[in-house]
Amino acid sequence: MSLPPSRALVGGVAGQRVSRAWNFAYGSNLDELTRRRRQLRPSQIQPAVAHGWELRFSLPGIPFLEPAFASLRPSRSNSISTHGVCLELGMEGWFRLLTSEGVLGAAEVNELRMRQASLEEVLDRAAKKDQDVRGYRLLPIEVLTYSTSQRETAYALVDGNFEPPAPQIKLPSLRYWRLLRNGARRHGLTREYRDYLASLPRYVPSLLAPAALPAIAGDAMKWWTPGASLEQEAWPQLKGPASLAQGRLEIGPDPSNAVWNKFCSMPRDDVLKRVLTLVGEECPTLYWA
Repeated sequence: MSLPPSRALVGGVAGQRVSRAWNFAYGSNLDELTRRRRQLRPSQIQPAVAHGWELRFSLPGIPFLEPAFASLRPSRSNSISTHGVCLELGMEGWFRLLTSEGVLGAAEVNELRMRQASLEEVLDRAAKKDQDVRGYRLLPIEVLTYSTSQRETAYALVDGNFEPPAPQIKLPSLRYWRLLRNGARRHGLTREYRDYLASLPRYVPSLLAPAALPAIAGDAMKWWTPGASLEQEAWPQLKGPASLAQGRLEIGPDPSNAVWNKFCSMPRDDVLKRVLTLVGEECPTLYWA
């Protein structure tokens, strides 16, 4: 199905309100079980690629537990791309997506439901909201579907902080990373993109990680501060009994430079250096060959 380049909305016969719209999913919603748990229920799923957009783990979470979540940021080069799937969602699917990602609040959704707002209005309101630097914003972006290689427009949840400086380099938990890896396999994303995902560093929390929460509470604001220096980004040191909550870092196998450079604008060595500084020298590290 071809969508007009200016809209990501799907209508029925002339005169009827549109009932569905594309969402470009590239993070946890690549995973089928996650979509089921969130009750998104897409009526169509189309693998696609977004050129000029870069996958980053720039939305901060909690160090030692869920360090960061996936986001999209515009790249200076159109040779950089992110792969994912276009999900065709109806009104209720969009409500669930936008509330689960913090773009619309429950009160806003109830108000929109009460007066039977159109899907165009819902998406327009979400796209016009001023998201702070800690969250997502909704934007229509151009993608190419695998099946037709046609340009389509889909709404994507992107990093709310577009302004320089570039976001800090963070990393996902092993649990979160697996959602992307498994979803990429399930939907047949390109082998090069799957190799790139496999190469990314990820953090494996200790079963005792909740014990570290009191130790990091005082450093939480540094972790959330945009534009912080590399030293300021570093996770707090775990001392005393809290040191038992130290997990480990996993670094995937090296991809070729040709593969890495298709999906990341920062050299791999620089990314790994920043990640190692982030988690601290005392963190055990496993390199996959």
